[in-house]
Amino acid sequence: TILSDVMPREMRSPSYGLFLATYLFGFGFSQIMAKSLSHLTVAIAAAILLQMGCIFTVLIFRETLPEEARRKALSNRRCEEGNNSWGKIILRPLLELSILNRNTFFRLLAVISLCSGMIYSSDSTLIIYYMKNQLDIGYQSIATMFFVKSLVGVLVQIFLLKLVIGCLQEKRSLVLGLTFGAIHNVLWGVSTTQTGIFAGLIMSEFAGLHFPILVGMRSVNVGEEEQGRVQGAFFALAAIADAVGPVFLQSIYRETKDTIRPGPGFMFVVAGCVYLFGAVVACMLPADKANVTVASTAGDEDSERDPEGSHGLIMS
Repeated sequence: TILSDVMPREMRSPSYGLFLATYLFGFGFSQIMAKSLSHLTVAIAAAILLQMGCIFTVLIFRETLPEEARRKALSNRRCEEGNNSWGKIILRPLLELSILNRNTFFRLLAVISLCSGMIYSSDSTLIIYYMKNQLDIGYQSIATMFFVKSLVGVLVQIFLLKLVIGCLQEKRSLVLGLTFGAIHNVLWGVSTTQTGIFAGLIMSEFAGLHFPILVGMRSVNVGEEEQGRVQGAFFALAAIADAVGPVFLQSIYRETKDTIRPGPGFMFVVAGCVYLFGAVVACMLPADKANVTVASTAGDEDSERDPEGSHGLIMS
């Protein structure tokens, strides 16, 4: 929500991509630490870095939400809450999630976020266990592959994301990212060599195109005073998906790990189907709400043609 407060509408998806790139850069650097340091040293270094981030946030980082938007949000919240009862307090999480049912666009985004959340965060963990247990790939090789994967992700988010959005607009870019997610999961499912898995890891970073676009779509379709509430509801949904996804895929793995057909990689094929379903749902998004850049550009052009807007009509 901080980026939503300070970035113009048409730049929010690329700015979320830059934010994700910094995360991927740190993730890639952590692979070097894992290869060169002991487990205890890595844990100490991680604790120090987290404390530095906490201190920076408390002492240096400033509030980004405009004061007027903050007051409006507080006023709306007081009107909605009324008299707080124990029942309302207990049901508060479900009431907050109800914003996802606001309209068809939000419902479609919720389905896409659920599909993405079930698989996107689960892949990074499950593929490590799969490489180690099924293909007997060493941890040093795994760390190296994840380091290269992260560097590719940084390049994708910094240089490719904005270019793809400019050429395809947000809706088609979202479908493209989810399709890459389906392809790289199927590739993992059928690969029996380290080369095939590594190719899937590289392709998975192109699937990462969809994440900043999803966040940007949510951001531009609500007012400033609702940014935190909407993003919080979607991330709560993603947290539920993060919990369900690994359990769902591991249950498939337990049933197929000792079989020749469909084989232990079948869980990734199923994951690819979930991504593909998300891509199909993304095709149903209304273009006027999904294509943020085009809508913002059109609005700017209208303002330039009629700078006085409705006030000019009233004055005349």
